[in-house]
Amino acid sequence: MKPIIFSILGFYYFIFVYGCTSSDEKTLVYWSVGSATNDNYVHSDLFNKISDFKVQTVSVPWTEYDKKTLTAILSGNPPDIMSQFAPLKTWASRKSLISLNSFIEEDNYDTTQFFKFLWDEMKWENKIYGIPINTSSFAFFCNTDIFNELNIKYIPESWDDVTDIARRINKFDDDGNLIRAGFLPNYGNFMTSNVIGWQLGEKYIVNGKDIKLNTPFVKESFLWVRDFVHGIGLNNVLQLMGSFGFAEQHGFISGKIGMMILDNSFPKLIQKYNPSLSYKVIPIPSYKNSKSVSSAGVWWVGIPKGVKDPKKSWEFIKFLASTENQLDYLVKTDESLFSANKVAAYDSINYKFPYYDIFMDQLQVGQSPSIVPLAHDVFWREYKMAEERIIMSDKDVDEILETAEKNVQSSLDKALEYYKYMSNKLDE
Repeated sequence: MKPIIFSILGFYYFIFVYGCTSSDEKTLVYWSVGSATNDNYVHSDLFNKISDFKVQTVSVPWTEYDKKTLTAILSGNPPDIMSQFAPLKTWASRKSLISLNSFIEEDNYDTTQFFKFLWDEMKWENKIYGIPINTSSFAFFCNTDIFNELNIKYIPESWDDVTDIARRINKFDDDGNLIRAGFLPNYGNFMTSNVIGWQLGEKYIVNGKDIKLNTPFVKESFLWVRDFVHGIGLNNVLQLMGSFGFAEQHGFISGKIGMMILDNSFPKLIQKYNPSLSYKVIPIPSYKNSKSVSSAGVWWVGIPKGVKDPKKSWEFIKFLASTENQLDYLVKTDESLFSANKVAAYDSINYKFPYYDIFMDQLQVGQSPSIVPLAHDVFWREYKMAEERIIMSDKDVDEILETAEKNVQSSLDKALEYYKYMSNKLDE
């Protein structure tokens, strides 16, 4: 029992100490999501040099950020500014954020400074609840050592090309075990089935409330992945994937996979864990003459409900998103993220980043992974489980997709009911 008690006490100690009061009434508190690459950077330092009020930055571990922030808001003692990566609509629908529309209109704030698809993520019920700060993108990595070894003279432009090249790269030992794969569509953070689904035009949801997973496009994308894996041999793929790990044991970094969809943090990871690896980064291949498509999440900042001086919070948010501050952040950190501010994102300071042009082009065709924001975690859990069942079992594909669709729909319906309930309660 003692560990539980100490855990609870520690949690409320955090809320009491950092939560959000200050001995100086003029000081605001900003909760920043902590990470290994930016914990030494104090987001408010530059602001405090020029402002007539101060901001204290508190780095909160991302693993506990949601719980701590929600508790602070519910206790009536929220941080003055919060940052997040989770879908903004999730927070806005909980009535946890205040609308920024009045501040934007009063200051004639230039919203075109941000990438449009990121700005669209800041909207809920036709109001703006956050400002985008950072983003990322995915592209297609090719191990050129392997390409040269096998005298492969071209790079894949389509998924048919990927299939053909992968067959040449696949390598087996004397016992018939797969020791190198050309490509594994079921390995990585950006699922190939999702890529193909988007390239076919799949939306996965209609009118923001009707989940559509048992569709011809979803089925086609999953079956492509299944057939690809089975073409290598399911047991072969599972055995090889079982040898993967983190850092130098990552499939691509270790040289056990010849081609892979990876995000823009991987050039630095490759440099750290396998600097001798030779590779090339290209646009994600097309499917049936479609255009390339990528995924781009968004880190954003907002003003929690219940803050004492939202106008001051807004002043700090404007500074966080400004070109000046964004460039300062890029110079002083080892962060691999891109700025959501277009001027900062296109600044020459980024040119040193490996394959910068490719990643920026992919960012332009990025789509949000927040497909069902009010049931984000459930959607991706059911999506991944459906793909796994289709690959691993002989069960009817329609039945698998119908089950996944039903489970996501149930979760979304509950979230929408909760939003409706909260809205009515607040209107009373």
